[in-house]
Amino acid sequence: MPPRPSFSLSERKETSKKGKGHDLPRLETIVPEPAGTYGPEVAEWASRIMGIELMPWQRRVLDQQLAFGADGQFLNHVSLVSVARQNGKTAALKALVGWWLTKVWEEPQTILTTAHRLDLACALFQDLAPILEAKFGLDKRDVTWAYGRNQMKVGANKWLVRAAKPSAGHGLSCDLIIVDELFGVDTETLDIGLRPTQRARRNPLLSMWSTAGTEESIAMLKWREEGLRVIDTGEKPPLYLAEYSPPPELDPMTAAAWEYANPALGYTLSIDTLEDESHAPNRAGFLRSSVNLWVQTETGWLSPGLWKERTTNLPPLPGGVLACEVSVDDGRYCAVRVNHNAENVLTATVAFMCDTLAALWDNVEREVSRNPGLTVAITPTLDVHCPSALARRRVVVGYREITSFTGAVRQSITENKLQHTGETMLAEHVGRAVAVRTPGAIALSSTKSPGPIELARCLVWAAGLMSKPRPNVTRPAIAFVRAGA
Repeated sequence: MPPRPSFSLSERKETSKKGKGHDLPRLETIVPEPAGTYGPEVAEWASRIMGIELMPWQRRVLDQQLAFGADGQFLNHVSLVSVARQNGKTAALKALVGWWLTKVWEEPQTILTTAHRLDLACALFQDLAPILEAKFGLDKRDVTWAYGRNQMKVGANKWLVRAAKPSAGHGLSCDLIIVDELFGVDTETLDIGLRPTQRARRNPLLSMWSTAGTEESIAMLKWREEGLRVIDTGEKPPLYLAEYSPPPELDPMTAAAWEYANPALGYTLSIDTLEDESHAPNRAGFLRSSVNLWVQTETGWLSPGLWKERTTNLPPLPGGVLACEVSVDDGRYCAVRVNHNAENVLTATVAFMCDTLAALWDNVEREVSRNPGLTVAITPTLDVHCPSALARRRVVVGYREITSFTGAVRQSITENKLQHTGETMLAEHVGRAVAVRTPGAIALSSTKSPGPIELARCLVWAAGLMSKPRPNVTRPAIAFVRAGA
């Protein structure tokens, strides 16, 4: 778990708890040096106006995403919270919207809420608006109940409800945008319709909430991968990520995994309820909604817990093989380097991750300068742009090599002949990778896997090339005999 922030959770009356739900997220970016947070104000507002006590997990994620620095600016202007269904996301959303709408700010605020379905976005308004009308004595002219264009005005602040479409934010300038169930919102809506509306605002917040999605949830995958990259690199995060999900090594059909994904266990959920749901015929639906897992992860190529057991503190020695890959949407480039460590055990480490082709080749050149004798494995897509300086050390790899190496690499991991340095992103890609049967072998499948597996593919290429026997060829010696000798 990442270290706790310098401020504590907002303290309110605790409800009795019977269960083992995890209050802290398994995956979480660190909030850098907060001066304070508005989270306790939201918890107090929920208690005073809505009559509910927020659970520890709700207060945790609100405290973190509403943390601000000494200048009063939010430390992260984008946040993503991922948790299983029926754990209280809606209650946290209503508290956040209501507090922001009724707070007196230095300048008028505009709030926009949306969801992957219009009826879900309107349901939030229908639940919260009557409470605000009664508690704050609003006039009928301050509330519009037109379906799909619901809106409310409290003082100088305004709340709008819109469908999740690319045109949702056009003509608006929003301070707070809440996106519910991000897994069903496309990238065009998020990047073109919503995010640009906050460019001119002084202190905006884009708050995204969702349950795990499918391989089609491109927008959510991008933000989640960005959060995982930040966790691994330790950089200043561009967003706050909090995910309640089981580790890849746990069997997703066990109570231990359910406890990670359901922080409301012991408050509003019971383990018996999840046990009953687990027997439903739709296994993929249960994993998504109740275990917060991307579908098909239960068919991973490694046994649960095996990859975590192969963590080592010994980095690979200089040299070896550097395998590079580009994501399916050409939006991310990554590389894994494999070589023997000081104990002569093959060890994998994430060499770099970047966003542009130029940055890829800069990183490759830096790795080559640090690792004399390094072999660079690249895909045909990258080989087209390969610099001439790398031509003699490059090896082109693709699906044929994946088919040839997957079984051998899995056996190396099983026999503890291949270890790794513990990066979170690599663990996620390896944990979700799904292997399919091919004639006489198995191969990692990007289409069957429930999310990106670029780093897992790089691992297979690099480890497979390092495991291949190196021929010991003795070159003939040429002797020169001086004339007359």
